[in-house]
Amino acid sequence: MYLPPFEITILGTSSAIPAFNRFPTSQFTHINGSYILIDAGEGTQMQLRKYKLPFARTDVILISHLHGDHIFGLPGLLTSLSLLQRQKELIIISPPPLKEILNTLFKHSEAKIIYPIQYILTQNAKPELIYENKKFKITSIPLKHRIHTTGFVIEEQKRDKKIIKEKIHEYQIPVHQFHKLKKGMDVEDMNGNIIKNELLTENPLPPRKYVYCSDTAYLDTLPEITFHADLLYHEATFLQEHKELARITQHSTATDAAQTALNMNAKKLIIGHYSSRYEHLNPLLEEAKQIFPNTELAIEGQKIKL
Repeated sequence: MYLPPFEITILGTSSAIPAFNRFPTSQFTHINGSYILIDAGEGTQMQLRKYKLPFARTDVILISHLHGDHIFGLPGLLTSLSLLQRQKELIIISPPPLKEILNTLFKHSEAKIIYPIQYILTQNAKPELIYENKKFKITSIPLKHRIHTTGFVIEEQKRDKKIIKEKIHEYQIPVHQFHKLKKGMDVEDMNGNIIKNELLTENPLPPRKYVYCSDTAYLDTLPEITFHADLLYHEATFLQEHKELARITQHSTATDAAQTALNMNAKKLIIGHYSSRYEHLNPLLEEAKQIFPNTELAIEGQKIKL
């Protein structure tokens, strides 16, 4: 059965300080012809160009929180979109102060933003369905960090049922009934007889779900909306031997990330947001895999397909 694209390109994997050729946090998501940028650390637009991604077509930008390693690449990117003569509205989903930060910067630098920006403001008290269209929906989830921080759940909309062509001919179902069939309703044949939907259709594949947990201390409970994710990205700034530092800075260890994936019953875990103290990342990977075997490192330029 054909599945439309749903893939994440890793642009940045470093925490706080760019180190060992690793850029700060950013990801680019393609979901069925729409494009979502998640966080925008320093150098984001350079990475977008390096990996030949269609960043000018970005529909939505998600900002988890306002620490610099998640937003310092955003002003330059927004200005570049203006220089490229973007006209289409851009949606930015972020903590409330971001609009003021950007407007102040644009004012004093005399940057001209020629396209409309719609700001949708997050709150971090409870999960919230914050944006949706015909293709996907985005839910913000509260995380535990030093400032207002949210994670995001990006989920496909439920697909219509698939019509079985052979059964349509066998039961002589008129074309004007096809819409009802796709929505799971029973229909009438050419003679007015009621035909059960299950005789004429196949169930669609379940919607795919991506859960993005940026900077956060370990949370032993997460909202139900995060459960059974096809893919979980979770920060793993530190090894467990530095768990006290993780506690102080309200970050997670690789062990924390793996335990979260286990708690959520995720299918796959990607860890990132590595501290600059670690040049080599395999110890982080091995620590996580002891708890959640289906774990991979986030590597810049990597495309992950759901």
